[in-house]
Amino acid sequence: MAGFWNLFRGGAQQKQRAESLYRGLMSAALAPEAYAASVVADDLDHRVQMVSLHAAVLVWQLTRRPETQLKRLPQHIHTRVFDGFDASLRETGVGDASIARKVRKMGEHYYGLGTATAACLSGPESERIPALSDLLKRNGVAIPGREADLAGHLAALADAFEAAPSDAFLDGQAPWAAFPATNTPGVAKV
Repeated sequence: MAGFWNLFRGGAQQKQRAESLYRGLMSAALAPEAYAASVVADDLDHRVQMVSLHAAVLVWQLTRRPETQLKRLPQHIHTRVFDGFDASLRETGVGDASIARKVRKMGEHYYGLGTATAACLSGPESERIPALSDLLKRNGVAIPGREADLAGHLAALADAFEAAPSDAFLDGQAPWAAFPATNTPGVAKV
């Protein structure tokens, strides 16, 4: 009988981890630095792309960890992100009839950009920034000419995530860093 109750406790603990990781993801993705530095346009579409990119780095790292609890977190993260997309659309006054269609479109972009980002991060470390820059350019994520800045930031986040112990993720913490405050194109530091 104790095992039965541990199942519920474990599920609640996973939801807490996911919620904490989600809050960190959103804080990093929506932090004003990248928008203020004119690296990314400050509109709904580009904010969705930034959420997608940051979620991709997090999910990519969670799936690479040996702990079963961490490998199971991505589904919770995805669900939370989609709930956020839905809530965001409702706050902007989008009618119920079109929300499902808009969330579906956001979801297709989210998964596509996420899969491509994970592929870039899984390649040789020396090719991460060029591969990410190309991905960002093809998808119109960054302001033209600023793709390397955002790619450098994402690659630095991936490096920090790889270096972080699994215990940090199990505690619901990820080593997010804000986009560096710089106005110099081609310079990205974390």
